[in-house]
Amino acid sequence: MRKRPTEAKRGFTLVELLVAIALSTILTGSVVFIFIQAQEIFISVDAKVQVYQYARYAFDRMERDLANVVRSRDMEFFNDAAPPSGIKGRYDQGEELPIRGTANTDANELGGDDIYNHAFTVRSPKDYTGVDGIDRRWDSVYFKTVTVIGGQTQAALIEYAMVDTDKPRPKMQRRLWRVTGVDAANPLAPRYEINGPLGGQPERQDLCLYCIDVRFEVFVKNLRRSDAGDYYDARELVTPPRVRRVYGDDFVFPSHRNDWNGGHCLVQTYYDVRHDNNRMQPDLGVFEPGENGLFHTQGNFTFPQLKEGDTLFMWGGTQGFKAKPYTIKKFLKVGGADPVAWTPDAPAAEFRIQFEEPIEGALPGQQLTVNYAAGWVPSALRATVVIKDSKSLENRSVSRVFKIQSN
Repeated sequence: MRKRPTEAKRGFTLVELLVAIALSTILTGSVVFIFIQAQEIFISVDAKVQVYQYARYAFDRMERDLANVVRSRDMEFFNDAAPPSGIKGRYDQGEELPIRGTANTDANELGGDDIYNHAFTVRSPKDYTGVDGIDRRWDSVYFKTVTVIGGQTQAALIEYAMVDTDKPRPKMQRRLWRVTGVDAANPLAPRYEINGPLGGQPERQDLCLYCIDVRFEVFVKNLRRSDAGDYYDARELVTPPRVRRVYGDDFVFPSHRNDWNGGHCLVQTYYDVRHDNNRMQPDLGVFEPGENGLFHTQGNFTFPQLKEGDTLFMWGGTQGFKAKPYTIKKFLKVGGADPVAWTPDAPAAEFRIQFEEPIEGALPGQQLTVNYAAGWVPSALRATVVIKDSKSLENRSVSRVFKIQSN
């Protein structure tokens, strides 16, 4: 049966066209929405991955450097002058090498590069104001380590510090100083050369790009007390917390030797006769007559971060006293018939140190006073960085704890 002409020529109705257009619009919109969402997720994930890549590169580099930190009481390389102009085996003023370009210059009104860093150093300068108007931290650390340079293992000074804080995207740099030769221009007094033709300026390597905030904290535990240790930055080390103790309200640990104390804070993990900023006179070491070579200081300082096996370099005293490192054998408490092992609840006035080596130069019946110096290394460092990804989508905070195994 033949179709009627009207049925053979029939097309889509207006309703059908509108439905088809609506469906195609919905389908196209869904595809575009999914594409845009996927693109945004990709950009966000890529930015996050980029941030963590920056952090991982920096932290992996730091982990290698911190694995071989050198325990030192005179961290920087120095030209040891012979007596009588200097004490053999230790740094004396005027023996320093021309090391320049450290983060000390960030507060040059407080000493700058003239500061001699004796030991592991942590700094917390005043916050800087970024281009976005927000105040941020830019801590730095400075230490001596053993690292591989040009295929050779050698001692070097390493610093992590921020630069370009006046730009939209600051960064953290790794700075390195090493002995590269001897300056024989003066045959009577040759001097070490640092970084060759750089003239004491550091070798620089970008460590973490787009890093806008850095905080370094070291783990500190007072080994003379039973309090648990904790992480502290330089500001907290300068003004440590107090705690109620058997013998009164006391610091968890004494404030550490520092060269900046105010808006800028710089702390060295180092003890010498000037360890206490509140004392008018140096806190000299003392060997009392009748105590068989036991050591204490005039201010009864308990050397809270030193342990058995560490050394105190001592010098001065009488002419017969030999300047050299003395190894700590025991921490003792006096006051009874015989010295006993030190206990955390004992008063500081009863604190004594017994050395492995015999003490020579003490005169019978007379007190012997000496100078001393000792460096220590924190057992761990916690680094927290805030990184802005290259697309400036967001800031992310990343932290890692590094165990320090000092030599």
